[in-house]
Amino acid sequence: MPRRDDPKSKRTGKSGDDFQKIFGIGPMRAQRLWDAGILTYDDLGRRTPAEIAAALADVAGISPDLIASQDWTGKARELAGPPPETSVPRQHYAAFHIEFLLESDNRVRRTKVHHHETDARDAWPGWDEERLLSFLRERIPLPAEAPPADTPGLEPAHLPTSDKPPASVRSSTASQPSPPAPEHIPSLSLSIEELTPIRDGQRSYIWHADEPTAVRLTMRLGSTGMPTHDTLDFSATVAARRFGGHDRLPLGATHGAIRVSNPLSVEVAGPVLPTGLYRIVVTVDIYPVGHSSEERPLHSQGASGDLIQVAADASQESASAVA
Repeated sequence: MPRRDDPKSKRTGKSGDDFQKIFGIGPMRAQRLWDAGILTYDDLGRRTPAEIAAALADVAGISPDLIASQDWTGKARELAGPPPETSVPRQHYAAFHIEFLLESDNRVRRTKVHHHETDARDAWPGWDEERLLSFLRERIPLPAEAPPADTPGLEPAHLPTSDKPPASVRSSTASQPSPPAPEHIPSLSLSIEELTPIRDGQRSYIWHADEPTAVRLTMRLGSTGMPTHDTLDFSATVAARRFGGHDRLPLGATHGAIRVSNPLSVEVAGPVLPTGLYRIVVTVDIYPVGHSSEERPLHSQGASGDLIQVAADASQESASAVA
């Protein structure tokens, strides 16, 4: 016979994971979350505090600040466990948005371009074909090289039928060794596993107005090809984007080396932020080992992380904790 205080005995609508394992969620709030279609820890972990507060709009005492201070989404992600291993898709779209401001005679007065995956943007006066192509090339992985003619399994129909070498290739003599083939550039994938504010090594989402910030970034680099080197260089730039807006305040940058398939955690110390609610964002660039400052990245990616609330004074933090 179930206990009288067992929430499972009182459910009348939908039911899902046991949200009462998360501090701040009782039987009524859990049932309201289920009724709103938030059934699993993964569902809850994917919602923002504002989205969760909207689903609980008729529950007294609920606000985005309270949900952020009690870290409902972070605890839900911990209870959900690591995501299942998924195979890297063989195909994907690179989405760009390009705009041209035209004169009455259709001359290009201004060009604007936006890469949706990394949120990278650029604009310049007039038409500049080389600059546009450069922007696209920096964000589209290079295609894999064609296999050499002696690769096993290559059909004879794919081999050139002429005995003469192509005009752009000089034939080599027996006394001159062939130049080394260029290194293969694999198709890279970057997973941002953690982007969260920390205090003394632990997650902390509420900060005082006079307190410098600190952020921990954990990422994992994968490859769909066979890289020549299993270590690459990276550069990461971290910023705080005001919640509900587009203003970005720089927090810091870091760079170093990252091994393919191995997770890497780094910490970035940031300045004092004005009071308000922010979303932490990062842009990561991957380069060959020992790259020059002018060299283009092999892979660029932007990502959003956890929220950070900067309170005017300590009383706001304690009030949120009590609520």
